[in-house]
Amino acid sequence: MKLSINQISKSYGTNKALTDFTADLTPGIYALLGPNGSGKSTLMNIITDNLKADSGSITYADGEGEAEDVLKMGVRFRSLLGFMPQYPGMYPTFTVERFLWYMAALKDVGAHLKGKARKQYIADEIAGLLKAVELDDVPHRKIGALSGGMKQRLGIAISLIANPEILILDEPTAGVDPQERIRIRNFISEIAQNRIILLATHIVSDVEAVA
Repeated sequence: MKLSINQISKSYGTNKALTDFTADLTPGIYALLGPNGSGKSTLMNIITDNLKADSGSITYADGEGEAEDVLKMGVRFRSLLGFMPQYPGMYPTFTVERFLWYMAALKDVGAHLKGKARKQYIADEIAGLLKAVELDDVPHRKIGALSGGMKQRLGIAISLIANPEILILDEPTAGVDPQERIRIRNFISEIAQNRIILLATHIVSDVEAVA
């Protein structure tokens, strides 16, 4: 698989956030390193179609056919994406498990199944994600009562629902203590096989460790 970013430019008034940004991404971990305001989030929001570029294009090839423009792919491309924004919106009164069920419904997980089979499929996926991000001991805790590190790990779990081929993480270790940061970046390394991961950060040690 290959995600190709071709001469993407984006301006906000007279401020140029991106100018002819170009890169080819294949399975592995890539990092966007730079200070706040350098255009990292802008690029990620363009890739996920949350923001329109002024010029340029993004194409995706799965290895079995020709590259396609991701905007023309539409839902087909978005179904391949997992995205954790810098400030993920979460309902503080929801429990961890309930919020994952909610996100699974939004992503139409298990659509190939019906009834009890689909419910069990989703339950198994959620249980696996909670174990993977080490939140399986707090499934019934309300999100508002989680620590900063736990919320970051929950954000990663949400982005992994439906097993995406392309994972985009915006500042996944922001605001967490050093031990939690190591735990998160080790997990990112573990899930990188056969997946394109793009993470934005301003923390040099995170880039050194995983990208």
